[in-house]
Amino acid sequence: MRVILLLITVVFISSCAPSRKSSVKFRSFDVEHFEKLLQDEDVVLVDVRTPEEHEAGAIEGTEINLNVRSATFFTDYKQLPKDKTIALYCKGGGRSKQVAGVLAGNGYRVIELNVGYDGWVKYHNKK
Repeated sequence: MRVILLLITVVFISSCAPSRKSSVKFRSFDVEHFEKLLQDEDVVLVDVRTPEEHEAGAIEGTEINLNVRSATFFTDYKQLPKDKTIALYCKGGGRSKQVAGVLAGNGYRVIELNVGYDGWVKYHNKK
């Protein structure tokens, strides 16, 4: 009986708890729009892939390779300027979204390429 009452209490409390919506904001863009945004001089283009991925090919104009898989990532990202928009990309769009959330949550203005480097290459090979 105690177990049932405990379960009911837990369910009731969790259902009444206010839901937390993230106020962390960043924007994801397709290749065409992302490329236009890169023309702004207040944008810093950052590759969040591994150094090996970066060396195999990167978007022209990439200023920083910030390896999200590095053990020092959470101190390394602090080198980024807060007075500029940080434009992120990774291989397929997953890691850049994760990093975008971290950066935006720490006061950075962030945009990210929703299809990653692979989508960028595919888009430009079709042209």
